[in-house]
Amino acid sequence: MDKESGSDCAQNRVILAIDGPCSDLYTLDIGCNHQRYYQVNLSRKKYDHLCLYTGNSHKADCWLAARIEEVITQPDLTIEQYLRVLIRNLLDAR
Repeated sequence: MDKESGSDCAQNRVILAIDGPCSDLYTLDIGCNHQRYYQVNLSRKKYDHLCLYTGNSHKADCWLAARIEEVITQPDLTIEQYLRVLIRNLLDAR
């Protein structure tokens, strides 16, 4: 990757903070079809539960990417809130 494309990635990166600051934060980078990159931050505990729900970490990562793609045209704050609600509902149902 050359410097120009690397700087484009940094400029197009959106941070989605599903959980507030915590000591066991899990960070996942997701590249979407619209040349935007999302950094999803959630607690390790929630990520582990998501992995159990979906089957494994690869499927959990794909699940998160698919949920972002569902609302990719919405504002970043809406995407963050959408993920927060889906994950909460998913984990509360267990």
